[in-house]
Amino acid sequence: MREKGCVYLIAILIVAFGLTCVGALIFMLLWNWLVPIFWSTCPILTFWQSLGVLLILDLIGLFFRGSSSS
Repeated sequence: MREKGCVYLIAILIVAFGLTCVGALIFMLLWNWLVPIFWSTCPILTFWQSLGVLLILDLIGLFFRGSSSS
């Protein structure tokens, strides 16, 4: 039974990592497609930069999210 829990945990971590990478890729593609249209001096983002931006936005969202104690 303990081995099954480890397999589930590893599967969940792999899926979470994959979804994070897909989110960063989508963010990078949207940024590089839309932002230079609006601002000609805007830099092009790499995959790792877009992953960092997503992480920063996630941390900001955690910081400003209100407590939901009822």
